[in-house]
Amino acid sequence: MAPFSARRVRRSACVGTALAAAVLPVASAAPAGAVTREAHVSYIQKDGWGNIKYDVRFNGTVRSDGPTRYVIQGELDAYCHDSTITGQSVTLGYGASKSGWQYKSYWCTDTPVKINIEGNRTSGDTVDLIVGATSGVFNTYNYGSKQTFDVGID
Repeated sequence: MAPFSARRVRRSACVGTALAAAVLPVASAAPAGAVTREAHVSYIQKDGWGNIKYDVRFNGTVRSDGPTRYVIQGELDAYCHDSTITGQSVTLGYGASKSGWQYKSYWCTDTPVKINIEGNRTSGDTVDLIVGATSGVFNTYNYGSKQTFDVGID
């Protein structure tokens, strides 16, 4: 009886090893997770009566372009009230999370504009986006909330 049990144990061990060998490569070879993320970033400022004074929006995508690059594509659109003495500007701020900000700025009257940005990042870093308008005192920029996009790597 002992040899029969020993064979059964060995056979079970072989089957278990074969199953582990089949499953293990799938688990250890997980994809790097490069994805395209939809990006909807906005800044809205209202006056004391609830009327919209500024409405700046970026709608597009953010994606990985290899382990150390990223691509931002979409459209920056804006509404700025016209009761100001000077022209109003809007901006799209962007950059790798571990790096500094860069900006693409336009006159509000020139929007909507197509955006196509390629940038560098450290391997696996995320990408930050923010939009704003010259709605502050002396035409300084005010911004909406920063949004961070994890695009993975290729």
